[in-house]
Amino acid sequence: MFITQFLELLDVKLCMLGSHQLQNAATATCAALCLRNLGWRISDGSIRAGLEHTFLLGRSQILTSKETEALGLHGTTVLLDGAHTKESANALVKTIKMTFGEAPLFLVVAMASDKDHVGFAREFLSGGELEAVLLTEADIAGGKSRTTSASLLRDCWIQASKELGIDIVHDCTAKSREVFNNLLVCSARKLENGTILAAESSLMASLKATNQILRERAGNQSGIIVVTGSLHIVSMVLAAFSG
Repeated sequence: MFITQFLELLDVKLCMLGSHQLQNAATATCAALCLRNLGWRISDGSIRAGLEHTFLLGRSQILTSKETEALGLHGTTVLLDGAHTKESANALVKTIKMTFGEAPLFLVVAMASDKDHVGFAREFLSGGELEAVLLTEADIAGGKSRTTSASLLRDCWIQASKELGIDIVHDCTAKSREVFNNLLVCSARKLENGTILAAESSLMASLKATNQILRERAGNQSGIIVVTGSLHIVSMVLAAFSG
């Protein structure tokens, strides 16, 4: 005989951000109640503890101040998320809006070669105003052929922006890191509207340049840097301050 169970947990504080994580929490709770029906001894307190302590590295992970300082990004809010499909990009956009509201948004993106790069870009570009997008590269499992070059990613974002009719300024002539950084800072000062788009193969150089643009464009507002596109780029960031 099937026994219907009801559970009310008040003031549960989830570690994981996003409305999709609320759905996952509800699903996990239902699964626990089903197991309880089958005779498993699962207390209400255990269910609460499981919900409140569940955490995944690289999934809507906000870095601590100590971690951002180790990356040379003192005082900057940095969010890591391994989104790499247009569906997960859509969920990430909603999570960012839910958590940070209209805070100025800056992206650092690297992706594998077998992903829908244009579709991924379209979700972010149509999801709200982006201050800047830095396309970079990450070592992808499976070999060099699975790594998408920063310049190819930039082309995909340019294509997506044209399809959506969104103004951007992009660098196609950066010859060195110095020129690259100077170009971006100048663009940040001169361009009042539109998204800055640039390619740089070095992840650390991309983070540094993004932080420079944030300081120029966000002013007194609290901007946020989101590192996304692959769990591989997320792991590179995590390794940079934990190694």
